[in-house]
Amino acid sequence: MPQPSFPHSVPSREARPWPWRLALACVLALAAWPRFYHLETPSMWWDEILVPLTARFPAAYIIDFARHCEMHPPLYHFLIKLVEAAGLSDFALRLPSALCGLAAVYALYRVGTALYGRGVGLVAAAFLAGSAMQVWHVRQVRPYALLTLLFVFSLYFLLRFLREGRARDLWALLGVNAPLFLLHYFTFQIVFAEGLVLLANWRPGGKGVSLRQILLFAAGTLAVAVPVLLYFFLPSQTTLSIFGFKAGYEDIGRLIAQYAAMVLWSHDDLAMRLGMGAWVLCGAVALARRAPRELAACLLLVVVPALILFLMRKTAYFSPRHFLYMTVPAALVAGQAARLLPRPGLALPLAVALAAIGSLGVSWGHPEAYFEETSYRHPVFVTNFKPMARELSWRLRPGRVIAASDPGAVNAVSWYLDRFTAQNPFRHQRLEAGAGDFDLLFFAPYKIWGHLGATEEAFAAAVGPIAKAEPVLNAMLYTLPVRREPAPVVAAVPFHLRRRTAFPEFYRQVAAFNDVTINPYWGGEALATRNDSPASLEYALDNTAGQAPQLLQWVFEYRNEGRDSTMAFALAFDDEAPLPLFTSTGPDPDTARTVTVRRDRPYKRLRLIVTTVCAPYTARYPGGNLETAAFRGFDLEIAPTGHFDSPGLDVTESGLGTIEHNAANLWRWGLGPKTSLAFELPEDGRYVLECDFANVIPGQAVTIAANGRELAKITDLPADAVKSLRLPVEGRRGRNTVTLEYADWNQGKTSFAPTDLRTMALFLRRLRLVPQAPADAPR
Repeated sequence: MPQPSFPHSVPSREARPWPWRLALACVLALAAWPRFYHLETPSMWWDEILVPLTARFPAAYIIDFARHCEMHPPLYHFLIKLVEAAGLSDFALRLPSALCGLAAVYALYRVGTALYGRGVGLVAAAFLAGSAMQVWHVRQVRPYALLTLLFVFSLYFLLRFLREGRARDLWALLGVNAPLFLLHYFTFQIVFAEGLVLLANWRPGGKGVSLRQILLFAAGTLAVAVPVLLYFFLPSQTTLSIFGFKAGYEDIGRLIAQYAAMVLWSHDDLAMRLGMGAWVLCGAVALARRAPRELAACLLLVVVPALILFLMRKTAYFSPRHFLYMTVPAALVAGQAARLLPRPGLALPLAVALAAIGSLGVSWGHPEAYFEETSYRHPVFVTNFKPMARELSWRLRPGRVIAASDPGAVNAVSWYLDRFTAQNPFRHQRLEAGAGDFDLLFFAPYKIWGHLGATEEAFAAAVGPIAKAEPVLNAMLYTLPVRREPAPVVAAVPFHLRRRTAFPEFYRQVAAFNDVTINPYWGGEALATRNDSPASLEYALDNTAGQAPQLLQWVFEYRNEGRDSTMAFALAFDDEAPLPLFTSTGPDPDTARTVTVRRDRPYKRLRLIVTTVCAPYTARYPGGNLETAAFRGFDLEIAPTGHFDSPGLDVTESGLGTIEHNAANLWRWGLGPKTSLAFELPEDGRYVLECDFANVIPGQAVTIAANGRELAKITDLPADAVKSLRLPVEGRRGRNTVTLEYADWNQGKTSFAPTDLRTMALFLRRLRLVPQAPADAPR
């Protein structure tokens, strides 16, 4: 390939290294000042704090988060996970970004020097050092500083390959681009632009980039890009959602122009933008004279990704930081202005002055945007988490019961509360058994009340009396008086009790809890307050219904979506040891479970105990995953025995509705197309199927069978037919099945209850298996 000539030597007086080293030191010092000054002071904003909140979890969570929730691949989260092992302060977390930002300035100096000479390298470094856009982004716990640093090398190897055509530069380019794909999905647009640069420089006959080299670049890129695309990008509904938002071409064009102007200068200072723009334009003229192909490459790297965004009309999740990499080619082109100077040595004061203008423009001209606690306040995510936590640290006394409207805000505020307090009040929640009335605190970040209301008025109407409403910066802390309800009393059976974890009813009705809070969404959900720590809640009821045996049927509603999370349900009668009912292990596809318990001995008090352990593996967006294991409530029906219990048998039911009752009846619906009772026997035995029912569908037919043998077939039943059957069942060792098959059911051929989606087929008043008495045995 033809190589442009760039003189690397200057007269001996100019070549002395110390003035250049001193100028470089000044540029680096001016770059370091705004990048490190008060680095720990600004509160992390939402996108920023989401990184350490995610990185604190195990690697499985981070990967799951990247695959299903996040807009970025996981490499930067793993880097911050390493940092968290050393320190959790804002300074420690931001230090890698700030160091990468400073390293990018030095790297650009070396790149510019290697490609074009020391003057170009020094001025290019000075341009990047004073970039307000660079300063703002490299002071945050975000991947953009590392992306910028890697892109400096990517651009270097690309330009050197265009100039010299050596295979090692092409391999180095592919090697640098590989981690870029794991840092940010915008790499796809950048590397596509690099591919177009290579294609534009293809020449037949070996005079430019060869077809073989282009294919090598394509293959090497696809080897990394395709797995990232398939494994991380496509599974995430968050990333795919960007394609669902289409703006007009005028809107996206306006945004692109606005963000491109920020590459020159981030603040609305027309004089600075015009000055920086003129500087870059002068550099472009100088580069066009000496290496037009390299200028064209820089332009393509800027224009092509922007053009892709324009054609996609992508405004969702599009922000100035996506153009941060453009500061690198802009700085490299701006550095070419040094070649217009009459003497190379003039580049030294020029570079120092340029870096000083940018650095001082940031530090003195706009300190409120960089160095104050509220500098990173976002127009959408408006809560300043650090000052909010500092305010709450003295307002929330240990032992107070508190709920909140936004799990994400609680996670972010708790990040700082864990450092400001010995015991984070959001994470340590307790209500003792026998507790009386108390004041409940409700924390509502800026105009967010969950599903309790879109306005403060609607919230007040939903939760009842509010004793106090205190502003806490831009949030509200409400005090709600909770009047505790006594434990329900089972005075007679049948008896029905329904409990839901709605806010604030849960706090009135629950008997006790430990490390549990209510998420006021979807009707209310009881969540653990910490991962990998047992959280428990109890409901209690008193029994005065007498000494007769009881059948207790529980229908539990819950959600257990997290891998290895557990939700254990148990009953405790009086002072007896808890009786385990079942344990849900996530991910559990069921959201409800029916459990029936026969109680033969009398009891005075019954407690339901739900213990949740939320495992830290399945990711969710709001900086944690406690919402993946949620208890939502229960229905309890207590009925007399003799109707739906099978003494001595552990029966698995299907196609049966829950027990219901009114003043006249106790029943269960047989659900079409089939009701099944399955049980295991250690040895052969004779049983009797007791089946009492009333028919509601004209012409109904019922076929009853045991272990595949028909016991009875009843056809053409009138709508008011009532039957009482006692059918012998020959039980056999092992698994046994009794079935009732129906010819019709609600929502089938008939719809006798159009608004009820249950497939109700038969009104069952009794359905159970009992051992056959000797007197009833066949002779």
